[in-house]
Amino acid sequence: MAQISRIYPSGTSPAQDAFLLRMQAQCEQIRQYQLAVRRDEGRWLSMDQAAMEWIERYAAMFDPRDPNS
Repeated sequence: MAQISRIYPSGTSPAQDAFLLRMQAQCEQIRQYQLAVRRDEGRWLSMDQAAMEWIERYAAMFDPRDPNS
């Protein structure tokens, strides 16, 4: 059985892999934010609106290695 050594297509660098993983983690955090706002505040945000709010409030504190950030 072949060993899978990368998540992304070959040709990406470790720095690119880290960047892509960080973006994926941020997208998940934004989606969770969107759902929390809907649940807690009753506001229905588009993904773009949620992203703009989340970035303004939380992006500077985001650490993809910490599930609580």
